Amino acid sequence: MHPNGLLWAQLEGWALSWMNAYIDGRPVTERAGYQVETNALWYHSIAFALEMERKYGNPDGDFVKEWSKIKALVKDNFQPMFWNARAGYLADYVDNAGQHLEVRPNMIYAIVEEDMPVDPEVASSILHVIDNELVTRRGIRTLSPRSVDYKGVYEGSQHERDLAYHGGSTRVYLLAPYIWSGFRFKGQSFVKKAEWLVEGFYDDLNKHGVGAFSELYDGDPPHEPHGAISSALSTAALLMADYAISKFKKEE
Repeated sequence: MHPNGLLWAQLEGWALSWMNAYIDGRPVTERAGYQVETNALWYHSIAFALEMERKYGNPDGDFVKEWSKIKALVKDNFQPMFWNARAGYLADYVDNAGQHLEVRPNMIYAIVEEDMPVDPEVASSILHVIDNELVTRRGIRTLSPRSVDYKGVYEGSQHERDLAYHGGSTRVYLLAPYIWSGFRFKGQSFVKKAEWLVEGFYDDLNKHGVGAFSELYDGDPPHEPHGAISSALSTAALLMADYAISKFKKEE
């Protein structure tokens, strides 16, 4: 943790985030520095710990006093560090060279909880960019098609597939934070889109792994399934999506 409250992750030649594919021993997406999802989850973790301590522990104790200051420090510095007003979204990571503005889904974690480290208008802009560039019928792309590094099909040699692994192929599990954020911002009006995003996966149950949900899909239509043939992450995300859809339908 730096004095600004944010977490810096850097180890030369190592991918210190979930985007951890390697080619010839070198990370494809190293992302050293301040990673947007790491710091968003850091903020949410502090907020959760404080909530639990106030509810079940000592609301006036040293833990709450110390960590409330750290939470405020993270919030004060998160948006100035990652937000790019010209681009209209959060930088994917920031290093000594400045902001790296690849449009990736990692910024969704900044807006998944009600207590956010960004302003509401910034959150709306983030969701708009994700809607326009990353959302598909088979999960959320790992990189925008506008990028010169975008790989829309996960096929070919190991080298080619590793370039696409976090370079355009979708992730089903990212539907969980996306759909939850969509309901938080759009309420019941988001039900139809959420259903549309989920229903297609059931059509693919006999396509890649029989009776199971795949790890990832091509970023390009028709979004063919790839990766692990039975993914617990994908299954959990789709179960969460079904829960969220049912919850908001009942509130109609």
